[in-house]
Amino acid sequence: MREQDPMLEVFIFETQQLLESLEETLLQSEKEKSLTDEHINEIFRIMHTIKGSASMMSYDSLAKLAHALEDLFDKIREGKTRTDADALDGVFELVLAASDNFKAEIDKLSAGIATDGDFSELSDRIHTYLASIMGSSTSSVIDDTASGYVGDDPDGTDYGTPLYKIRILFEPECLMENMRAFGVVNTILPHCQRVVHEPADLNDDAASDEIAANGFIIFIQSGENPDVLKKILDEVMFLQSASLVPIAPDSDELPVSMRPKVREEKVSVDKQQAVPEITAKQNFISVNVNKLDKLMNLMGEIVTTESMVTKNPEVASLHIDSFERSSQELRKLINELQDIVMSIRMLPVSNSFQKMHRIVRDVSKKVGKEVELILIGEETEVDKNIIDTLSDPLMHLIRNAVDHGIEMPDVRAANGKPSVGRITLEARNTGGDVVILITDDGQGLDRDVLIRKATEKGLNTKPDNEISDKEAYQMIFLPGFSTNTEVTEYSGRGVGMDVVRRNIDKVGGSISLDSTRGEGMSIQIRIPLTLAIIDGMKLRVGKLVFIVPMLSIQESFKPNDGDVFLDPDGSEMIMIRGECYPVLRLYRIFDIEPDFETLDDGILIMISTDTTTFCLFVDELIGEQQAVIKPLPEYIQKHNTGMHGIGGCAVLGDGSISLIIDINSLVAE
Repeated sequence: MREQDPMLEVFIFETQQLLESLEETLLQSEKEKSLTDEHINEIFRIMHTIKGSASMMSYDSLAKLAHALEDLFDKIREGKTRTDADALDGVFELVLAASDNFKAEIDKLSAGIATDGDFSELSDRIHTYLASIMGSSTSSVIDDTASGYVGDDPDGTDYGTPLYKIRILFEPECLMENMRAFGVVNTILPHCQRVVHEPADLNDDAASDEIAANGFIIFIQSGENPDVLKKILDEVMFLQSASLVPIAPDSDELPVSMRPKVREEKVSVDKQQAVPEITAKQNFISVNVNKLDKLMNLMGEIVTTESMVTKNPEVASLHIDSFERSSQELRKLINELQDIVMSIRMLPVSNSFQKMHRIVRDVSKKVGKEVELILIGEETEVDKNIIDTLSDPLMHLIRNAVDHGIEMPDVRAANGKPSVGRITLEARNTGGDVVILITDDGQGLDRDVLIRKATEKGLNTKPDNEISDKEAYQMIFLPGFSTNTEVTEYSGRGVGMDVVRRNIDKVGGSISLDSTRGEGMSIQIRIPLTLAIIDGMKLRVGKLVFIVPMLSIQESFKPNDGDVFLDPDGSEMIMIRGECYPVLRLYRIFDIEPDFETLDDGILIMISTDTTTFCLFVDELIGEQQAVIKPLPEYIQKHNTGMHGIGGCAVLGDGSISLIIDINSLVAE
């Protein structure tokens, strides 16, 4: 099937990467209200690469749209419309519209659906705009890849500028070698006076085979620092190696088109002063995420198997010193391997965060507001699966903040605020978790409105004076809750915040918010670094063994019955160092038979969550356990009455199953 074609997978992946880079460059240019040479060349390169790749894959409609934008930026880099605000707005709108169309077609290809987009209207708009900025000057850059020559007229060449020969080898079976060669040429072009490459015709189907067998040769003339050229080559995707070697103007290797017309005045290169050969070797490779998932699963099985071997009761009873020493060494190696495997899956949140710039831009323009997005901690790393799950909740929260968090400019001015609203998106590590904060300086939440709406919808039965501010704010996460009186493109349908909470719950995270009326709102999302393996504490209630994440545990202690009292609602509380904490009996929550019901006989574990701290009563603490999290079987998830508060299960060293407690949902219950 087409969707399983390796070339198609490569095309989809690389086009998605290019579109992300395109959008980031455009939004930066729009923010600066100008197009720099660097941004223009980058957009031109992206369009040229997409055009070549789409042509290679026979996606003619995509290639034509990319070609139209390539023509536009070819003219823009002559100096047209670089700083004129109205003209630039037209450029940004056209390119972002094209980007959206590209994304829609790539999504179809990813789903195994043939591309069927009609971009003729958008292409006409681009060409009309291009005609409006055309002047008498023509491009100083000639681009004729069929001849293998890119640059100025050879007759006017300055032969005092260094010449280099570049030889590139791509990784075996990387596919689309000719399109990758296209990309290299267009990346290095802005740094060169002239470029000639072999094979000359990169559109020829045979070019890929020739490059795969013999490599790709580029002759360039450039006054750029060789270290800069090396860095450019080092960033080429799927690069096996690349060499950069200076070459004399009279060298027989030099293509005829780059040789001087007058041979009497040859320019020689002193071999003793020649720039040494520079070899670039790529340090990164792309790996299919399915392989990483399998690797992580195998890592989990290794951890489980190691635990079953080293903690086997029959072996443990023998007390063999050599076996224990070997077990410790094995544990050390497995821990190192585990750290490496988990780090491979860790990605910075920058990609997800950068996408929010586009959301803020589009929504603010449609609702007539001025909003600035500030990003902090983009380098924070999270497991890839968690990043994928976070994308939609973040998008919804940012839309909400712009749509009805930030006030209109005139309202802000009347309240003494800057006319431009501010939304801050921040990520930071806290132990084994990542905290994401979405803060705005808008109008905040009105607790009275929240309570009234919840009561009208039958979602609240408490009297107003018994509801704390925090409880009122949490009502926004109730299913079907909405304070909007009108249904808009972005909000008011009564679905959204509850879905956000469910998506975050799926990855073992939690969400909470705080607000000050008239000053703004802050939403905090706390998520685990990874979903795969946790450090936990084993505890027993009756015949069942549970695991609680170590990061949630503050302390454990033997209580006295006299320390516990009942609050007005009849709930058990305990006083510790002048603070009162609720007491939860795990056997009551899961309706199981305990060994002990008297507090003096059991043990209390103090556990902290984002919203509260409480004490959990259990029969016994067994010890620490590194647990590989396994999801509950589907039939249990479908009929999980009485299983609320369980986040998964783990296989113990003796082969038995332990349930992993989801602390946040346990408290919510």
